[in-house]
This record gives sequence, C-alpha cells and structure tokens, in this order.
Amino acid sequence: MKLFILFICFLFLTGFSYVASSQKKLLRELDEAIQNEDEYTARKNIYIDELRKQLFDHNLTKDEQYVFYLNLAKVYETYRCDSTIAYVHKALDAAKNVGNKKWINDCMIQWARSEAKAGMLSKAGTILDEITLEELDKEQLIDFYMTYVQYCIFSIEYQDEYDINDLLKKKKNFQDTLLKIAAPQSFEYAYTLALYYTDQEQYEKAEKVLVEYLPNVRPNTKEMAKICSLLSYVYQLLNNTDKQKEYLIISAIADIKASVKENISLRELATILYKENDLVRANSYIKKSMEDANFYNARLRNIQISKVLPIINEAYQLNIDNQRYKLRVLLITVSLLSAILLTVIIIVVLQMKKLSTAKKSIEGVNIQLSNLNQELKAMNKKQAQTNKYLLESNNIKEFFISSFLEISMEYIEKHRAFKQFVYRKIKTEQVADVMKLVSKEDTEKEYKELYVNFDNVFLGIYPTFVEEFNDLLRPEERYSLTEEKLLNHELRVFALIKLGIKDTNRITSFLNYAPRTVYNYRSKVKNKALNPNEDFEEKVKNLCSDKNI
Repeated sequence: MKLFILFICFLFLTGFSYVASSQKKLLRELDEAIQNEDEYTARKNIYIDELRKQLFDHNLTKDEQYVFYLNLAKVYETYRCDSTIAYVHKALDAAKNVGNKKWINDCMIQWARSEAKAGMLSKAGTILDEITLEELDKEQLIDFYMTYVQYCIFSIEYQDEYDINDLLKKKKNFQDTLLKIAAPQSFEYAYTLALYYTDQEQYEKAEKVLVEYLPNVRPNTKEMAKICSLLSYVYQLLNNTDKQKEYLIISAIADIKASVKENISLRELATILYKENDLVRANSYIKKSMEDANFYNARLRNIQISKVLPIINEAYQLNIDNQRYKLRVLLITVSLLSAILLTVIIIVVLQMKKLSTAKKSIEGVNIQLSNLNQELKAMNKKQAQTNKYLLESNNIKEFFISSFLEISMEYIEKHRAFKQFVYRKIKTEQVADVMKLVSKEDTEKEYKELYVNFDNVFLGIYPTFVEEFNDLLRPEERYSLTEEKLLNHELRVFALIKLGIKDTNRITSFLNYAPRTVYNYRSKVKNKALNPNEDFEEKVKNLCSDKNI
C-alpha cells in the first residue's frame, strides 16, 4: 500500500511538472507573438491596402464594387469595428443600387453582427428583426442564426433593458435550428453544438465535441481562436484551471498572429494570471487587451476590459510599491554591511602594513634560498646527465666485451678445428683438400660473417641508428634495413664513423673495401643530406647519444 501511494504521488508530481513546463513554453510563445505583433499587423494592412487600391479602378462595375466593399467589411470584422460598419454601408448601398436582394440580406446580417460587437445591441436587434427569413438561402440562414445567437449572448451579458428569459428562449431555438441545417462536419455545427451542451451543463460532451473538431481547424486563425476560447470556458466550468489556462494561451496566440483585435482570451488569461499572482504578465496582458479594444473601437470590449483593468493595475502598483519597499530595506542593509566591511578593510590594511616589513626580510631569505635551489638543480641535472652518459658507456662496454668474447671464442674454436683438419689432411697427404680450404671463397665467407656479426652487435647497441640517420637525409634518399635486418655498404661505413673510426685506411682495412670505394660512399651519402654544407659526419657521430642501451 505504501509503494502504491508513493507511485501515485510520483505520477502526480510528474504530471504537474509536465503541465507547468508546457504552460511556460506556451507563455514564452505568447510573449514572442506579442513582441512580433507589428509584423502580423503590417501583413494585414498590406492585404487591406491591396483591396482598397482596387476600389480606385474607375472601370469597376456595380457588382464588382459590392464584392470589394463586402470583402473589406469581412476583413475588418475582427480588426476595426467602425471600418467594418462603414464598408458594410457602402456594400449595402451598392447592393440596393443593383437591386440584388440576396446581397442586401448578406449586408444586413454583417451589419447586425458588427453593431452587436460594437455594443449597439438595440440597433443590432432591430436590423436582425428586419430580415425576412423566407428570403434567405441555407448559407445565409446559418450566418443569420450564428449572428443572432451571438447577439443574444452579448445582450444576456448586458441585461439592463432586455428580457433575459426571452433572449434565452430565442438563443436555444436558434441553436436547435442551426444544428438541423448546418453540415455536421462544419465549424458552425461544432461550435454551436458545444455551446448548446455548455448551456445544458453537459460539459464533458461539449469538451468532446471541441477536442474532436480541433484538428480540423487551421492554426493561427480566428476560427482556432474561437474554438480554443470556448474550450477554455468549458474547462473553467469543469474546474480544470490548467486546461483552461492552456487553451486561453493558444487562443490568444492565434488572435495575435491572425491580427484579431476583437478578442477576449488575453483578457481572461490576464485575470487568471492575476489570481496566480503573476502580476507582471497580468498587467502587461490586460493593457495589451485595452490597446486592442481601443484599436478595434468597440464600446462592448472597452466596457468588459474596464471592469478588470483597474483591479489588475492596482495590484500591479501595490506589487511595485512592495518591491520598492523591499529594495529600500535591501539598500539600507547593504549600506550597513558596506560600512562594516570598510571597517574590516581598514583593520586588515593596518595588519598588512605590519606584516609587510617581516615579509620583505622573508623575501630576501627566500631569494637566497631560491638561488641556492637553482644552483643545486643545475648541479643535480649535470650529475644526472653524467650518470646517464656513464651508464650508457658502461652498457656499451659490457655489450662490446660480451660480443667480443663470443666472437673470439667462436674464432678460437674455428682455428682449433682448422688446425686439426689441416693436420689430418697433411698427415694423409691430402694437400688438395687443404688448398681448397684456404681458397679465396672461404675468405669472402669469413668477411660476410664478420659483417653480419658487426651489424648485429652495432644495431644491438644502437637500435635507432638507421631511423635517426635517415632524419639527416632528404625523404627520397632515405635507407631501410634488409629483410635480414642488416646494414648495407653505405650504412656500414657510417656505422664505423659513429663508433669514432673516421680514418679511411682503418675503414678500408676493416670492411675490406678499396680506399676509393670508401671515399665514394662517404661523398655519395653527404650529397643526400638535408644540409650538405654542415659537418655531416659530426652529426652522425652524435646520433643515438641520448638513448639508453
């Protein structure tokens, strides 16, 4: 049971965190939309200007004039109320001049809706009552009933001089009629059905209708704003403040991006934020709502906002005053702490002056110690280098001695075997075999063995010789060891130079080369050097000097 309770608490906290994060993201998007509002408004004005320019075409027929006037009235409907009414009048005059009854009824419905939004409810009711329903087609009937329902909602809100029961009855009757004639997949049907369920206090059904229809609505349009606004109202009735707030934000974003100045979502959102004590945003949003209402120029919206604005503004001012008080307290506290800190600094400075004299004498001693340490380090470094060279020299000597002993023992053994062999052959008078043994081929074989032994011993002592030797040569002239890992003739000459044997006669004697051959090898390799003019052989002699054996 404890684990179950902990699991439920975990799910609750996770869900709460997700909702809070989602709302913060939406609020940031709303703030960004408000910041970029001029861009959306400019786009709307460009479209309006293009329509108005076409009206100056003197070749327009009466029919074309009517179309442009009515289109402008529809564009202005959620943007500027007075402009909407002005263009409706012009469209109505054009329709009357043409004598088109359908057009006249379209203008009357648009006119009534605009007057209702402007707060001129009596005038709107009169216009609606003048329309003959028998003259309207199906599309006009839907528009008429939608307008009348909207008129009833506004009149019920401002019920001073209206019979509420009569308005409620008319509203329900028109909603019933709308649901019979509107297409089930249409915006009008979904909006009216959700409104009907809301009036019947069937809030879950209203929520289901709106949530299912929402994917059919294009984002950032006035339809999206209306659907989300009604959905937020449904969640308010369901006491789901998080969902109410979420859909109010989405509706407000759609209003701003669609340049809808006749809006209520931002005002309602400001009220919620005020209750949540987010006074900065609440004050900003309610003032933005007032600016939109003033721009839209409709008495109804101004009255609605004027009821909320003073409350939020007063709370915002009180919050600012409270912050100012806290700031004054903070400044006084900081001033006192600064005075204490200044006193402490003065005391510290006086103490530091006392320490300064002692520090100077200590610094003198430290300098002397530092110099001694440097000298000691230099001596230690020199001693380490000397030890290194001695170790290297000892290792070389040991390697040479062991190699020399092995080779000497090998040659002594060979010499002993040779003497026995010669003795036996002479004793048996096999002189021809002795002659073969002392032939030239055997001498060359001995030299080859000497070279192999030399190469193995030398590379054992200096395994990186060939690599470092190649670093002195141009890349294209570098050498590589044979498959048997033996030196070639040229490398063997410079291996002797590395060992300190620079005299040509000694080199020729050891390697059994002609003096001219040794000279040519030395000259040839020097010409391959990166810097032929430098003392190449001296560099060779210093190779592998820092490598331990």
